[in-house]
Amino acid sequence: MLQTSQSVTELPGSDRRVSWIVGRRFLRHNLFEVAESLPDAKRKSALGLLVRKWSPFPSTGFSAQWVGNKASVYAWDAAQISSAIAAAGIDETRATVWPETFFRASHSEGAVLAAMSDGVEGQVWRRGLLVATRWWAEAPPARDWMLFLRAAGVDLSQASPAVPAATGSELLTGPWTVAATPITDVWSLVQNNQAAAIAAAVVAAPFLYFLTEAAVLSIGTWRAESAIAGMSAANQSVRTDRTAALTNLDAAESYLSLDDMPSQFELLATAADLIKGRRISISDWTFDSGNLDLVLQADRPMEAAFYIEAFERDEHFSNVTGSLANQEKELRLKMQVDHKTWPAS
Repeated sequence: MLQTSQSVTELPGSDRRVSWIVGRRFLRHNLFEVAESLPDAKRKSALGLLVRKWSPFPSTGFSAQWVGNKASVYAWDAAQISSAIAAAGIDETRATVWPETFFRASHSEGAVLAAMSDGVEGQVWRRGLLVATRWWAEAPPARDWMLFLRAAGVDLSQASPAVPAATGSELLTGPWTVAATPITDVWSLVQNNQAAAIAAAVVAAPFLYFLTEAAVLSIGTWRAESAIAGMSAANQSVRTDRTAALTNLDAAESYLSLDDMPSQFELLATAADLIKGRRISISDWTFDSGNLDLVLQADRPMEAAFYIEAFERDEHFSNVTGSLANQEKELRLKMQVDHKTWPAS
């Protein structure tokens, strides 16, 4: 069964187990990453907690494509889909819900505009993982397409500015994620009320795990603080050398002024002005040979396109790209720093 914005279409196949395919316009997509040290079973539990924290739906169903410790997740309103299944006269316990994308052709690398049942989906693939998507009712204008690529961290110097033609594909007989999904992946198979009740009991397991991890972290912190206290006297000579080095700061800065790049103090002040008043902090900063990488962090999801355009408009920066992580609360920006234009003497 294929559910679109217009209708529910019955597809040929076995009547013993129903695949309920949800049209792309009803889905939300995000990329999640869990700790590599977690075993497979606990990765699924951790992902379930992350998805439900991020999801905008009061009751969430989801399915995931796993590559290593990264999961490409589609989520949907579980109550709305359950109502549609019941309205179609289908026993929900016989139905497995899937996102439409998992029944369309998969890719391994690059940006694709894929035709869906009720629109088109922009997709960015890296090493077989679907890292970013966006749905449009029809082919997007060039500006929206380029903003999507920037937000996904695509190198625009290697991308065509033209919107690609939408590539269509027939619905597959089964989801292409199944071959790569272990049968123990209960989170991707939780699609009905009975299974959800079983999964609820499983949710308690990760809490015990994280409680243990917190205790281990506390002990590690105490040991680290003790080691730092012991090292304080030993590194006295290092602090003395540092004090001596700072006395030569003026001379060092005079040499640095020969560089035609803006100073890092100037760049940092500019970046701070661009995010001023938005409750966002800069958590990482790397500046090397005219290339600047920085990471913005917030306590709520960010709009990558807004910050990419803000930095692009500033006279200091160009070729700005970005990618979201950590439930869209972390934005990594890459850009080039333009050379200073010195006044004529």
